[in-house]
Amino acid sequence: MVRAKADRLLHRNVWLSSWVLTISLLGDALLYVILPVHAAAFGLSIAAVGFLLAVNRIIRTFTYGLIVQLGQQIGARNLALLTALTAAISTLGYGLFDGLWLLTPMRILWGLSYAGLLIVTLDYASANAAKTGVRIGISRSVEQIGPLLVMSLGTWAVAITGPQDIFIYIGMLSTSALLLAWCLSPQDAPAIPPARTALWKSIRIPRPKAVDGLIFWMGFGIDGVFTVTIALMWIPVSGVDAAIIIGGVILALRRVGEMLIAPVSGNIADRFGLAIPLVVMLVICGCGFFAIGMGYLVAGSAALVICRGALGTLFPAASAALYRDDHMHALTRNQTWRDIGAAAGPLLAGLLLGIMTAQTLHLIMLGLFAASSGWFFLGGDFARLRRVNVAERP
Repeated sequence: MVRAKADRLLHRNVWLSSWVLTISLLGDALLYVILPVHAAAFGLSIAAVGFLLAVNRIIRTFTYGLIVQLGQQIGARNLALLTALTAAISTLGYGLFDGLWLLTPMRILWGLSYAGLLIVTLDYASANAAKTGVRIGISRSVEQIGPLLVMSLGTWAVAITGPQDIFIYIGMLSTSALLLAWCLSPQDAPAIPPARTALWKSIRIPRPKAVDGLIFWMGFGIDGVFTVTIALMWIPVSGVDAAIIIGGVILALRRVGEMLIAPVSGNIADRFGLAIPLVVMLVICGCGFFAIGMGYLVAGSAALVICRGALGTLFPAASAALYRDDHMHALTRNQTWRDIGAAAGPLLAGLLLGIMTAQTLHLIMLGLFAASSGWFFLGGDFARLRRVNVAERP
């Protein structure tokens, strides 16, 4: 009876923290759509737009450890309250300020807010070793709801409110996340020992483990190279206008795919262990890079969309299982390296597209992803993951 009640409270916290995150994401998701088109309305050049859309990810790369330390000191619920508030402030700032020097602090504030909100959701999802996969899957699925809604309804509302004023309304709506954060149960957060080091010493990039290398190349290849090049690869086939539409549809399907696939993959992992679905998805991901490299764009895109949804759940779950004694630092290290990959992918893709085709770039990604998979399998982490899965089964 006591265990059943604890499980219900834990699932309740996972749902609540995930809704806090997805509501807080509204402003950031809409900014990616509006800012490149309405740069002048914000007093920005196109170069400044690129910087603003990247700076939040850059700041997260160095501060996940700091946010974890802060969460250990103030608790998961208080961290959720604080970062939900700063997320709403950053969204309001997009509507109230213009120019690079005023918007940059808002983007930095959002980067820190997202790091805290993500850590809170992962914290509750991985608090208990049992059914970690399905809880992370639920969290990833709910996370996509807010961005999907705002990308459709929000873009329609811009025609009525204007490109800046829309963020004032969304910022006000985002404050509702504070009510949900207040409803979190702090006693259900895992008992983490108090931080032993000063907060400033946590501002660093952690050394990657094998599973972090895998999520790095997933971020680099799928979130980076694939995202940047998908519309370009369709131009010879369909023409410029159709290529833009096709690319937009595929990118939207990434979020839909994660919403549907993440909880399913997490449930499969909890039922049959992480090893089998992880191997299957790694193989499909490699096949997706190969298919795109050989010109089979539909099949390759479908494979990568599916893998992004599944591996976004399986990699964090594997990291938490492999490093259960320090699972929050393991999860944040994993997310840090995904962010590094997702930031580096578009930058290097833009440079390399001048000397090679996008298809060739995907074949190179296949080789790099295969090498990283080899490190994971041959380095002993895969065998250890299988042993952990067996030990945790009832």
